[in-house]
Amino acid sequence: MPTPLIVILGGDTLAFKVAELLVRTGSNVVLVSDPGGDTAGSAARLGARFAQRYADERRTFAEAGMADATVAMALTDDDHENLQFVLAARDLNPKIRIVLRQFNRTLGRKIEQNLTDCSVVSLSSLSAATYAGAAVDPDCVYGMHFPGAEGPLVGFMQRVAGAAGIAGATADEAEESLGSRVIGRNGEVVFDRTQPFAEDDIVMMFATVTPREIGAGRRGNAFAAYARGIGRRSRTITQLDPVSRGALLAAFVIVSCGALYFALTLRLPPLTALYFVLSTMTTTGYGDIAPGLGDLRGQAVSMALMLAGITFSGIFIAVLSSRFAHAQYVATQGLRQVSARDHIIVCGAGNVGARVIEQLRDMRRAVVVVEAAPRPEAIAASRAGHFQLLTGDASRDETLDLCNVAEAAAVIALTNSDTMNLEIALGARARNKNAHVVMRVQQESFEESVRRHFGFERVFGTAALAAPVFAGLAYGPGMRGLVAIGDAGFAVLEGDREPTFDAQPAREVTVVPLAVWRDGRAVLIDDFADVRPGEIRLALGHAQLGTPA
Repeated sequence: MPTPLIVILGGDTLAFKVAELLVRTGSNVVLVSDPGGDTAGSAARLGARFAQRYADERRTFAEAGMADATVAMALTDDDHENLQFVLAARDLNPKIRIVLRQFNRTLGRKIEQNLTDCSVVSLSSLSAATYAGAAVDPDCVYGMHFPGAEGPLVGFMQRVAGAAGIAGATADEAEESLGSRVIGRNGEVVFDRTQPFAEDDIVMMFATVTPREIGAGRRGNAFAAYARGIGRRSRTITQLDPVSRGALLAAFVIVSCGALYFALTLRLPPLTALYFVLSTMTTTGYGDIAPGLGDLRGQAVSMALMLAGITFSGIFIAVLSSRFAHAQYVATQGLRQVSARDHIIVCGAGNVGARVIEQLRDMRRAVVVVEAAPRPEAIAASRAGHFQLLTGDASRDETLDLCNVAEAAAVIALTNSDTMNLEIALGARARNKNAHVVMRVQQESFEESVRRHFGFERVFGTAALAAPVFAGLAYGPGMRGLVAIGDAGFAVLEGDREPTFDAQPAREVTVVPLAVWRDGRAVLIDDFADVRPGEIRLALGHAQLGTPA
């Protein structure tokens, strides 16, 4: 068969990642982009050819070889630009396959329904499934919707047998008890399913993603809850400025010593002595208790208490005024104290964040959203009670405290800045070691560094999640993702017939049935013989696209 020629429009991380995967499979790839930077050099290093994009589309297509291409892919972040490019390519080459990136999912579905041999993917929806899945289940390593992009959230979970409660059980027994499809053991898809799992076996499973009671242990421990309350109050005190802390300490010492003095000299009960000291310091002076006229020391102590009371009253009034002014300023900035518990904090409500919020709401999870510049639709959804919205900088410790991060089940950092996401993750972990953190990163090398140096397990790159899907769709419809099991990459395919996979060199093809859509729900299967005609099925098999990062 002739080597396919694939033309890709785009010059960002996603386009280069897709080009790299396609070159790895042996395709001829032409990367079309505006000139600038080292785009041509980067394409050459990947083994792809670079074609400059001109205002004249015909000139661009001639340089890219569009007339002989088998696939046209448009991967920029501009929906209109992508659609215009592939339609012009179809005009020139009526038989060309189209792979299109579109943020607008409704438009994308309509394009797929009305344009032959075309696959449309929303990058934000595709990656959001994994972020949402990892937020509600810390063992989820890849999430997706089945069937299509509108079905329930399903995912691949990597669990330790002992922690999952299946140590000593066989694969079939584990599937029955957990309601999951066991597809891998210690990095191997082909294994003895009759051998019981050991405590430390790493088991890969597939199932519908359901929220796990991550905070249950914290809720059931009354002492831990009390300790957290003490910790929050102590943090409130330590956050006061030095003058306020000093005044508070001095007032406590003076009141205590005064109450002790008058309790001894006037032979008063401790509570009555405290009452007398406070009435003296606040200059209330009821006259029901007073030191004797000849008690010079008592009179001197009383005068000292009066002066101290006036001084401290002025200090505390100034501190309270400052606090009220700050609280009013915070309120005008869209910040307030959140009292939710076991909630999920989403930091960043852009394209990906909006999809994550939507999916978490579909799973009926309590969501708190932090966004510096929220869109009107996010504000409207918050006012409708769909989630709580705070307008502020999520990287600030104060903002995380307002989100009640100490009681949160998970924190998802989805801003457009890798360093800000890391700062959010570190701040959240410092305040709640029980909450698990999900991070979005743009650079693949940074993703690996964060995992290695900071120990965050759920770090995902948007382009890394989406690139295998776009690359796989170049060869035909149905590609839904790429999952790593051991050192091998496994493609996930969806369709109404038994999928076929290309084997890597010297490797036998292994196809693992996963699920079928039946009676409005995803039903797990272990044999394609159980599938009825016309049912949509999902399967796993070896892929030449490599192992995901």
